[in-house]
Amino acid sequence: MKYIPLTELEAAAQALGWDGIRQGHLAAMAGMTARNRKTYINSHPDWNLLQPAMMALSNNKCWYSEAPGGNNDFSVEHFRPKNRAVYSEDYKDATRAATAYKPNGYWWKAYCYDNYRLCGTYANLRRTDRLNPSEGTKGKGNYFPLDLDGVGTFAADNANLSCEIPILLDPCVEEDVGLLTFDENGQVISAGQSDYEHNRVLQSIFYYHLDLEQLTKERLIAWKDCEREIKTAKDAIDNAPDERARRIVMGISLRNIKDYIKNPARPYSAVSKACVMVYSELDGYSAWLKRFVRANLI
Repeated sequence: MKYIPLTELEAAAQALGWDGIRQGHLAAMAGMTARNRKTYINSHPDWNLLQPAMMALSNNKCWYSEAPGGNNDFSVEHFRPKNRAVYSEDYKDATRAATAYKPNGYWWKAYCYDNYRLCGTYANLRRTDRLNPSEGTKGKGNYFPLDLDGVGTFAADNANLSCEIPILLDPCVEEDVGLLTFDENGQVISAGQSDYEHNRVLQSIFYYHLDLEQLTKERLIAWKDCEREIKTAKDAIDNAPDERARRIVMGISLRNIKDYIKNPARPYSAVSKACVMVYSELDGYSAWLKRFVRANLI
């Protein structure tokens, strides 16, 4: 998942004069029936005006999966569904019908830039992984589960949303991004510290289709590339003839590793970070790699 500060998205929206665009659409929808309002929203997808700027913010990578553009069809996704919001009592049960808690969706957020996320097709649309069809249908679609077990509740139409507690991880919330990590097989896993956090991660993996087989294969390649750089660095450091040479080699090696996690053009940088964190705890690596982690990841 790629963290995108809302302040950066706000700057891009302001450059387009978004406040005027939003107010114009709200004025046009005033007094419309719910049905006419849905028709209007679907026929006026002005949020696409922000897509080039949103792609620039993530260096042409999906905000949810960190997958690069290439042949991937990106779209501007509404974090809170614009036309219909539903949830499932058991998201793993494909036979269980969805329950609509907002039949008209968060229509008043349809033209709010802070509700937009750049999203790849498999995360945005409900569909089956062709490489692993037994996993069933996944993808966010109109699903937007909320935590209703504690203090959270549904917000009324056109009301403040502070009463709602979304379950899905949000790429515009830094703490949420940190709840995802990856293993040496390219599998996405939870970095949460409680059952509650694990549940949020598992539902996000499901609804964002982050366990898509092709994504796992690409993340595995990213892990292996970073792993190779770390092992090359270790070999060079271990075989340096003296302390001066060792420091020079270490400096070069750490710059190369840093490129894997800091270069904004690299896809799956979160996978590389996970790889570095794992190796920093291993014998033979921890002495020098932990210093790198402290300087660059903490």
